[in-house]
Amino acid sequence: MVSAQGCGLVNAKLDEFFWEWLMQPESMQLIRQIIHNAEDPTAEVPQVSSSPHQLHLRGSPAGGRPSPPGSPHRTNVGFSREGDAEPTNIQPSSPGHSPPVSPVPAPPPPKETELLSPPPEHPISPGSGPTGVKNSMIATNAKTIPRFWWPKRDQISELGQEYKDQIHEIFVKQGITDGIKNWEQCEQIVTDVFKLSKYFAAPIFHKMKAFYDIVDRSAISKRDAMMVPTPVPITEMMVVGWANRKIQPDDPTLSFFSVVKKDHNDWIEKEDFDIFLHAILMTHPGLDFLLDTQEFQDRYADTVTSRIFYIYDRKGTGRIYLQNLRRYQPSIVETWKQLEDYDDMKMIRDYFSYEHFYVIYCTFWELDSDHDFLLDKDDLLKYDGHALSRRTVDRIFSEVTWRFTSAVPGKMGYEDFIHFLLNDQDQITDRSIEFWFSIFDLDADGVVRDYELKFFYEEQVQRMECLNYETIAFCDVLCQLHDMISPRVAGEFRLADFKRKRKFAGSFFSIFTSLNKFMAFENRDPFQAKQEQMENPNSTSWHRWCADQYLRLAMEEGEDMDEGLPAIARVQPWSTSISGI
Repeated sequence: MVSAQGCGLVNAKLDEFFWEWLMQPESMQLIRQIIHNAEDPTAEVPQVSSSPHQLHLRGSPAGGRPSPPGSPHRTNVGFSREGDAEPTNIQPSSPGHSPPVSPVPAPPPPKETELLSPPPEHPISPGSGPTGVKNSMIATNAKTIPRFWWPKRDQISELGQEYKDQIHEIFVKQGITDGIKNWEQCEQIVTDVFKLSKYFAAPIFHKMKAFYDIVDRSAISKRDAMMVPTPVPITEMMVVGWANRKIQPDDPTLSFFSVVKKDHNDWIEKEDFDIFLHAILMTHPGLDFLLDTQEFQDRYADTVTSRIFYIYDRKGTGRIYLQNLRRYQPSIVETWKQLEDYDDMKMIRDYFSYEHFYVIYCTFWELDSDHDFLLDKDDLLKYDGHALSRRTVDRIFSEVTWRFTSAVPGKMGYEDFIHFLLNDQDQITDRSIEFWFSIFDLDADGVVRDYELKFFYEEQVQRMECLNYETIAFCDVLCQLHDMISPRVAGEFRLADFKRKRKFAGSFFSIFTSLNKFMAFENRDPFQAKQEQMENPNSTSWHRWCADQYLRLAMEEGEDMDEGLPAIARVQPWSTSISGI
């Protein structure tokens, strides 16, 4: 039996083929002739031999044009194959006019140039205006339905003439006669024409210099060379020549991918982000206080890069492919653009938040007792007030979930800790659920059963007894969790069950791994939790944890909280508490 999901995929593919057929010139001609013939039932519908599947039109929306699925103009539209029920006559109507009582003479056949209008050079989305396809037809002055579905590309096409004209206008507007000499002159081209963040201006300017051998190619990753003016001005033709290989203005994701990666690669590596993050550190007003601290600039860049790869590199290959950029959220392309809107980096929640970096780095520093920038099992056991059980820590260090990047056996590096922290504090994401499911699946058979859960719960009971806490029988806990997750098969918890009930997945895992979270779950106030969620609907558990930790760290630094936190810079990670760095 074919599953509902399989049927949905088949229907979606059939719809795709149908609309592709509908865009063919022969199909347009056939449909237009049928519509004209509907006004005169005595006329015969000419056959179009080039179309193997003749379709008869049953109905049509106002104006006689079929609308795509979901269009506000789509009313009683259908198609039937030859041999099915006879098509009904179509009486065209328009707002404010009643249909004619009797058939009117058919208009003269349209000219070939009227039948086939060229597709627009750039795609027009049917949802871009209040009336979708109708507005796009008016905008392009087309006689037929303009093409509205464009497949996602993976190759850069030549820069369109309109974008070349925009580049020329910017050169004229800025009075650039002999060429671009510094990255500031390149900023408007990057934002208005290339549709990328203005913080891409300096790296793109540097890559243009490298492309034309104005600087040594080996210096493309050297940060100092990026901000230096070019000795040879970059002319308008040089900008267009470089953009022809790199930029697709109507697809910012493809442009982002093409600009960031190395020319000989089909993926993005961690080092590819170096000059782009350095540009942010050097030019963003919210990070001015880091200009004189190279070490913390590097740590900030490492943190941002690790968070990007945590989202997009799900397989841990150290590579980000184009399909990854298109698939996963939050979008790094859009977040990079948001940097232009805020001078305070605390306002950016995803990837670039300095508040998050401060919390991550200070948490790691507190655990790293010998400050060798590596954590062992004993270090991680101190996390969250010794909340994690030893069996949980042993499973983490077994690297069953992912291979550590520290290259030191039995040691967790800074990047590994970032991944662990994100998995622990944001347990509703797919990445976190997969991480904890692997921890609990001791026999790696894709199913978590009662004996695997009991293995972790035994230590929790021992710890509660040592602290004179009231213990709960395992069978009672299992019954409660079974009701919480509602697995498809009783007594067998699969990954799909947790993703289906992701709201409760974090509580499920925490009961067996973290004593603090277990006790918090037992003593929770559901009304307070609901109230907090209503007050901050867009706030995740990760954001709330970072905000709480940031306030704690700020108070430990002796800041006057009554005056409110100033722009992040006042809470400096190199102050007295960690002055030994």
